[in-house]
Amino acid sequence: MQLPDTLSRFVNQSSAQDCAGHNATTFAPFIVALRPVEVNNVTVPERTPFMQTFSKRRFREAGNVAFTLIELLVVIAIIAVLAALLLPVLASAKEKAKRVACKSNMRQAMITVHLYGNDWLDLVPDGRDNDNQWHAIRIRNDTYTNLVQYTGNFKIMDCPNFTYGDFPRYNAEWGYLIGYAYLGNALGTANMTTWPVTSPYFWYSARKTTESPTNFIIADANSWGSGLLMAPHGKTGPLNSISPASPTTAATFRNNATIETPQSIGAAGGNVGLLDTSVSWKSMKQMKQRFASSYILYYGNW
Repeated sequence: MQLPDTLSRFVNQSSAQDCAGHNATTFAPFIVALRPVEVNNVTVPERTPFMQTFSKRRFREAGNVAFTLIELLVVIAIIAVLAALLLPVLASAKEKAKRVACKSNMRQAMITVHLYGNDWLDLVPDGRDNDNQWHAIRIRNDTYTNLVQYTGNFKIMDCPNFTYGDFPRYNAEWGYLIGYAYLGNALGTANMTTWPVTSPYFWYSARKTTESPTNFIIADANSWGSGLLMAPHGKTGPLNSISPASPTTAATFRNNATIETPQSIGAAGGNVGLLDTSVSWKSMKQMKQRFASSYILYYGNW
């Protein structure tokens, strides 16, 4: 009986040697038969997974896919751990970006000081307020007007981290509040007489742009005294808080301090700008405590 083609094949092989003096050898044909494999479904049942897949899982035969309580708790715990690891890193990265933006604003403000000086006999804009007193975060009306005129954007006088919250930034008696410590022409012609020269907190306030390029002209307002407290740069952002000055919005400007200082509440440092328009970041350890008002009630670090 002839086998089907799928079950058999004929193989004829022959080989011959062509070398001189040798006879060819012929091999007889042989048959290879293939037998189909038969599966006994009775003895080898269809494989059923020991654990059902998630898509087939049912909870109490309700017919709806659901998590178990343990699974939910595990997922929540994983999310909490990831958040605890990532949030500080993201906050730190955001603060670094704010410090760069702060440095940019400060440099533009110092260029504005020099533009003003070019038109006004090399004088820097007056740092005193409307009452001819000096407080580092406050400037008089005409200084505000001049800076706006030369820049077209008064926001460069604000550190991106510094906020006043609900507290008004203008007072007709004193002038305008800014988001930096402006250190130019703080005492007018009485530069060397208002503060005791022998005090460790004494510093010289430049009156002209042609003076020593290492004179301070602007700095982050790490200031405190007489209830006020400001720290715009912590490790992960500004150290804001609610206070009577801003009772509904947490702000950098606070007026409820007792003995706290920027360093004691966690200030990391600040940008400091010199008369040559250079700006550098300084940690609190690199800064010195200095007078931040003409009436010796307030202090600052720069």
